[in-house]
Amino acid sequence: MPKDVILKFVSESAVHPGVSSELSNVRLRGSKEHIPSWPITGDNMMIARVPSGIPGLDMLFQGGFPSNSTIALRAEPSNPTEYFQQQFIAEGLKHGFPAVYCCLSRPAANVIRSFKHQGFDIIEQVANDQLVFLDCYSMHKRTSAMGVDQAIQKKIISVTEVDDEKMLQDGLATAVERIPNLKGLRAVCESVPGTLTSRTAVEVMRWGRKAFGDLRAFETVTLHTFPLGVREELFGLMAHDFDGVIEIRVDRTTEHVRYYLSIQKMRMTEVPLKMFELEMDGGILSLKTTVQKIT
Repeated sequence: MPKDVILKFVSESAVHPGVSSELSNVRLRGSKEHIPSWPITGDNMMIARVPSGIPGLDMLFQGGFPSNSTIALRAEPSNPTEYFQQQFIAEGLKHGFPAVYCCLSRPAANVIRSFKHQGFDIIEQVANDQLVFLDCYSMHKRTSAMGVDQAIQKKIISVTEVDDEKMLQDGLATAVERIPNLKGLRAVCESVPGTLTSRTAVEVMRWGRKAFGDLRAFETVTLHTFPLGVREELFGLMAHDFDGVIEIRVDRTTEHVRYYLSIQKMRMTEVPLKMFELEMDGGILSLKTTVQKIT
């Protein structure tokens, strides 16, 4: 995305006429109340925090993710992984912040249905360009939005060649142009190493920096998911690019499958060296109070 375009967007990213910070017309059923971003002090520094959308998680970050951050979520493809991504986006929408969802492992129509399954009605936000989907999965514009309303189909941006950095950047630029108020932007990018299998680790790292680096101009919090056990050498190379690293691991040794979350690092944040069990209640992912030490 050209720098002159970025500067133009920044200058226009003040509160847009007619856009309410509370979005009173947004229907986000199933989400629990959270406090919007607030400053945290420590070591004579102040940093804004943004709520994650995962009940119980923000208290571990002294209020939420640091603003203007890039977070890696390392996890197996699973319901908790999808719920984490979707609740992160839904929490921002609830507080009036825009979002971009880059679909690399599922068609956009499937993601929209998954939001609805969780109880989040996002159709109105998609129609109003507060939430913009980039479909980098379907590889064909005609199939990227099958199964959703025709009016919503027109809103989905199809990126048919995800390996083409320029095409992805153009898609992101189109998304940014549509959003009336860019401040506090949230972005999700699914399963990068699981998609770009033909590229070297250095190429993928460059791809990510070029495609998403310019979004930081809008105080963006970007969540990238990395499947555990897939191209570990790639993550090892890219790890220093991330402000935070979160892992979700699965325990299949008991009668019921259990999922545990750990925080490997988070910029300007003291994190507990413990694993926290996750639970899904009523379609909402949250942290249980029980914890265990990382050994």
